[in-house]
Amino acid sequence: MMRKETVSMAQAYPDISALEAQAGRLPDQMPHPDGGSGGIVFTDLSTCGKLNLRCASDVSSQIIRFLGASLPDTANSVTTSGERRIIWLGPDEYLVLVKTGEEDSLSSIISGALSSQHHAATIVTDALACLQLDGPAVRDVLAKGCALDLHDTKFTAGMCAQTLLASASITLLCEGDSSFRIICRTSFLDYVMAWLKDAACEYGYYVTPQSNI
Repeated sequence: MMRKETVSMAQAYPDISALEAQAGRLPDQMPHPDGGSGGIVFTDLSTCGKLNLRCASDVSSQIIRFLGASLPDTANSVTTSGERRIIWLGPDEYLVLVKTGEEDSLSSIISGALSSQHHAATIVTDALACLQLDGPAVRDVLAKGCALDLHDTKFTAGMCAQTLLASASITLLCEGDSSFRIICRTSFLDYVMAWLKDAACEYGYYVTPQSNI
């Protein structure tokens, strides 16, 4: 009986080992290998303000006065008002994204308005990073490292999920058919960005300068 020879991934794809070793040093721009279009644009939005809000859902009418959007009333959903996002994390926990520099005043305003109720409004801007991903190949790239069903009929605009991307804990927001945001720990940002660039090589990608919103 002949023994079938096994071939390692490195042997089958000799460039992979080198690519993995250099993932963190991949360029900020990679053209489509065939010269076509359809790549991804990555934008670092990490400087946007971020608040972790713990409160009962019945204060939504008060929250809308300050943020312009109500608290999400269903699990794994996001409400928006302009550049602001209120992301459902749990029955009494939300992550609020606001423009750079707004988090200090909003934290004080919310804490004052809810002073008679159990709540916490904690600034987590430095603890969390935020990436914007745009482009027709974005779902295909994310699917390489995420177990969620990311089909455009299943994971639609206004939905969010806490999940893993290439073993890193993230919160994933769907902003549109070809637009997503990833929120992760700041300490994971370099790894997540390197993985995304590696995963997007076959489609082409471009990393824009850090943006304030």
